[in-house]
Amino acid sequence: MIQFARKNLRFRAGAAILAGMGITLGGTAVLRGIDLQLHLMQRMQGPTTRCLLGTDALGRDILSCLACGTLLSLAVALAVVALSAAVGSGLGFLAGWHGGFPALCIMRSADLALAFPGILLALTLVAFWGQGVLHLVIALAAGGWAGYARLVRAEVLKIKEQDFILAARGFNASSRHIAFAHVLPLAFPVLLTQAVSGIASVILAEASLSFLGLGLDPRLPTLGGMIDAGRGHMFDRPSLVLIPGACLVLLVSGFMLLAEGFHARPGIAFENKS
Repeated sequence: MIQFARKNLRFRAGAAILAGMGITLGGTAVLRGIDLQLHLMQRMQGPTTRCLLGTDALGRDILSCLACGTLLSLAVALAVVALSAAVGSGLGFLAGWHGGFPALCIMRSADLALAFPGILLALTLVAFWGQGVLHLVIALAAGGWAGYARLVRAEVLKIKEQDFILAARGFNASSRHIAFAHVLPLAFPVLLTQAVSGIASVILAEASLSFLGLGLDPRLPTLGGMIDAGRGHMFDRPSLVLIPGACLVLLVSGFMLLAEGFHARPGIAFENKS
């Protein structure tokens, strides 16, 4: 069971940041709608009652672009983390629980995946496959599964030698029952922490690829794409870079602080004394 200390300031700060962004951007999208139409006659305008943050170089509402870009980043990050965690934790559990030659093959494959920088591997795959949501998700997950595999394997190796696991074996409990009733619940808090922090890493990776023009469709407003588009107006309209940059920083910081709020000590109440 996972519990949180009431004085866990990091978790509360992360939750507050993400909740504030969700209320601000989501509320704006619901109340004012999202307008991504090109209005070239209204390009580079300052804040108005219709466009609270002004318009970009294509005449699009910056606030609408922020809401759409944040939603796209979250969707891609959640898909990548879900795929990476599912594949990596499954292979890591198999390697830690059974061992032998399959474990050797799995861990050497994980070492090979970790030998390449994740962003470089994703950039290469996207450049080879082409742009698209599915291609981007698979490319980012191609190197992300290895970290989950190593983490889960280490936890399974540690947990399966505990006295209560040996006692369960002594009472003729099946391996399947021990794995699903004891080992997986104890390894889940560590996996959850890794997954939440992994969301922040994937958001940064997706923004980097979009900044380089190799992320999603360039017609879609993304945080990285907005920063790239605003570079040419850094001196006359710095807000075109600073606003999406600040949104990206807050989004990543929120998930990192949220991950700090999880303490991987299963079975007890987690206290944060800092």
